[in-house]
Amino acid sequence: MPVAGQALPVDLRGTPIYTRFNRLTNEQYENSARDILKLDGPTGVTDGFLHAVTGVTDFANNELVVLVNDTVWRDFQTAAEALAAKVTATDAALQAVVRTTDVETFIETFGRRAFRRDLTTEEVADYTAMHATGTAFSGTQSAFTKGAALVISAMLQSPHFVYRTEMADDGKPLSGYEIAAKLSFWLLDTTPSDELLDAAKNGSLDSSENVAMQAAEMLEDPAARAVMRKFHNELYKFDLYDNINKDMVAGYTEALNPELKEATYLFFDRLFTQGLGVKDMLTSNVAFAGPAMAKLYGVTVTGSGIQQITMPDRIGYYSQVPFLALWGINNDPDSIHRGTKINIDTLCAVPGMPAAELPPVPALMPNQTNRERYTNLTAGCGGACHGVIINPIGFAFESYDGLGRTRATDNGKPVDTTGSYPFAEGTKSFDGGNELMQIIASGKQAHQCYAKKVAGYALQRDLVEADRPMVEALGKVSLENSASIKDVMVALVKENAFRTHVGGAQ
Repeated sequence: MPVAGQALPVDLRGTPIYTRFNRLTNEQYENSARDILKLDGPTGVTDGFLHAVTGVTDFANNELVVLVNDTVWRDFQTAAEALAAKVTATDAALQAVVRTTDVETFIETFGRRAFRRDLTTEEVADYTAMHATGTAFSGTQSAFTKGAALVISAMLQSPHFVYRTEMADDGKPLSGYEIAAKLSFWLLDTTPSDELLDAAKNGSLDSSENVAMQAAEMLEDPAARAVMRKFHNELYKFDLYDNINKDMVAGYTEALNPELKEATYLFFDRLFTQGLGVKDMLTSNVAFAGPAMAKLYGVTVTGSGIQQITMPDRIGYYSQVPFLALWGINNDPDSIHRGTKINIDTLCAVPGMPAAELPPVPALMPNQTNRERYTNLTAGCGGACHGVIINPIGFAFESYDGLGRTRATDNGKPVDTTGSYPFAEGTKSFDGGNELMQIIASGKQAHQCYAKKVAGYALQRDLVEADRPMVEALGKVSLENSASIKDVMVALVKENAFRTHVGGAQ
């Protein structure tokens, strides 16, 4: 429970298991299969895969929710068999995968791509025997192609393909091949390229500086933009924009929802691709809007598509129409959720568990403002939790209605956007969202919080107190150097938490 006047630190109360075997996500399986099989487009085999449970962890790639059960095992088996049949339907189709008719060359080449390392002598022998078995199967293809079909099907079901491994002892460096896989699956959502595997083999990835250089180069790949789109979607819950509904609010139709969502994606795309960072997320006056959204900002645009605009008198993501409309109840501000989301998503400050049964938000009384309504509603809900942590941040955005439009009065009274908050640097007062965002952007907590989220996604696990020095170091990079998102990601790969195995014997 929060204590009045006391800052809530970046929350690191995770429950990692530190697995040595990270199962590929559905997207990683899909992309890896496509790449090693040299297919031009989506395979389609993962469309029906069982999805990880969401809402339990920050991200859907977390070790706690990416599991294998009977259903998933059958999914992988069916997919492997279908993919093998597809690329061995003809002799010519197989040659597009590996251009050879030599059994050992095929096994070593395809196996290296599938297992993300060189095969052992024993593995080559085992798969050679398997290939020989497959040559006797029925079909019009050559014996070589029929044998290859069995090998491909087996390799795509193998734990060496399905799992990314970290076999080093606790605190010991990962192998070059493990670093290559960890980098590629994090930054590009797919298996390492032949060139990256070559770098692993020749020892180039044994140096932290070389790994950082490799990461910086990979971050310029268009696939990295798609990965970061997914990361920001899961972090800030962009899919909730699909479900916005306003009852009899002038200026709103459900047709606005896709525009709100895409405008948000484009804002975070810009941060990532243009070398911007946390400070820009909180203080930039740039946003994106189409004609309908532009009216809500009080600006006009030409054309029909979503385009970059300059917001008048507002800064940062949290003053943008999409966030404010999402956390608005019809045309009124949803002050509690606005405050809660900023606390949790940007400060990593967890106020505490809500009551088991939350009272409904009452209708406004005559001459009562929205702020007064929520102050009365939460008066008995643990004074420090709401009165000190949640409400002040939410009330900073009272000058925006439930659709994100600016307003100067509420129910006939001037809006009150003043407040104070116990930041890590001390309690500070503010008047309005702009002042609040400037304070948050200049403090260390938001930078550490974003670093925590990036690290959790990259490491595929919850973070704990032992990770605090890393979180603080990455936050310092972000804050002191006004670093970009990419800079923080590159700094992460130099950390022991990324380059060594952390944890027990799982």
